Amino acid sequence: MRAIDAFLLQLDGAWDHAWESLRSALDGITDEEATWQAPCYRGEESAPGMPLAGTVHWHVAHLADCKDYYSACLRHRGKEGAVECEPLKPRASFAESLEQLKQVHEAQRELVASLQDEDLALTVENGVRVSEYLATTLRHDAWHAAQIAVARRLWRTRD
Repeated sequence: MRAIDAFLLQLDGAWDHAWESLRSALDGITDEEATWQAPCYRGEESAPGMPLAGTVHWHVAHLADCKDYYSACLRHRGKEGAVECEPLKPRASFAESLEQLKQVHEAQRELVASLQDEDLALTVENGVRVSEYLATTLRHDAWHAAQIAVARRLWRTRD
């Protein structure tokens, strides 16, 4: 098995595993639930145009923007200089944000699949080797899937 295939296996699991993935954390969510903000986040500011901090909608918009940036960094691997990547504009509705996340995830997956094992030793903008950068992006998906799961539990027990 190529090292890239091992990364793809992990990326697919973080995205689509039946019990431990972004898909499972988001399964069956309603608009009301996606936009509900737990009291512990009420004092947190959101960037202009972003959904309310700590909401599931915020996590989805944040992940879409990050995945788009990750792809830009991977396309720029081994090159000098800053990566040029405009932040994604958050979508108005949760459904639109979720679709945007799916699209940028698929683009990220296709880019990772196109890498060769030799690319893992190259660096990205911040001087980190591609192998470590890919591992970081996988952890980030898992981190936010867990935060979404907690936000949903808080939603279910809010009364």
